Amino acid sequence: MTHEKPNTISVDDIRTQVNNDIVIKPYSSKYKIYIIPEADLMSAQAQNALLKTIEEPPEYAVIMLLTENAEALLPTIRSRCVMMKLRNIKDQLVKKYLMEQMEIPDYKADVCVAFAQGNMGKAIMLATSEYFNEIKEEVVHLLRNIDEMNVSELMDAVKKCMTYKMEINDYLDMIAIWYRDVLIYKATKNVDRVVFSDQLRYIKARASKSSYEGIENILNAIEKAKARLKANVNFELTMELLLLTIKEN
Repeated sequence: MTHEKPNTISVDDIRTQVNNDIVIKPYSSKYKIYIIPEADLMSAQAQNALLKTIEEPPEYAVIMLLTENAEALLPTIRSRCVMMKLRNIKDQLVKKYLMEQMEIPDYKADVCVAFAQGNMGKAIMLATSEYFNEIKEEVVHLLRNIDEMNVSELMDAVKKCMTYKMEINDYLDMIAIWYRDVLIYKATKNVDRVVFSDQLRYIKARASKSSYEGIENILNAIEKAKARLKANVNFELTMELLLLTIKEN
């Protein structure tokens, strides 16, 4: 099923796409299968609307609730479902598939794998997403140049972040991966574990410049920024504080 609002599956979504449709028997197949991705986005009203359907589904119906946060579902929903935990695919296999089957370059595959965290479908989606690549390029440009930016240029960078407001967690995760690369290289000098392998020159330079404490400050600041944005703290102020922390460390 699909939903129009980015962060909510509404009661109307459930009623129109599941409850009202499930009563219609399949024409040519034995089963009708309903897949609800990101099921934890269902509002409480939507979950309650789904309850009766889950309790007494037609014999031809299979309903699959996909979620990475089952605890967000109501206990009444969870108690009526069979819980199946799917294991993540090893990063090496995901990368091998992207490179061999989709002919994705090594360095780009590494970034997609880092984000996908064992989810092959997500890795494929990211590898083919121009928007994801645009965010990556924007983050790389920012982090390569942030040390030389004056206050005015820093504020321009903050305003540019507004373009990615809906995908801000991806933007922040990309920054976090960059600084984890810096930390890994600083601690081990092992280039094989660096995700941004095509930016090794800049990763090395940052590792030389920043202290362990400074890198830790940046990684903590990224998590604080996520928490603040989740709590609806002013977007520009949050990003301004983050970029200033990065520049100072």
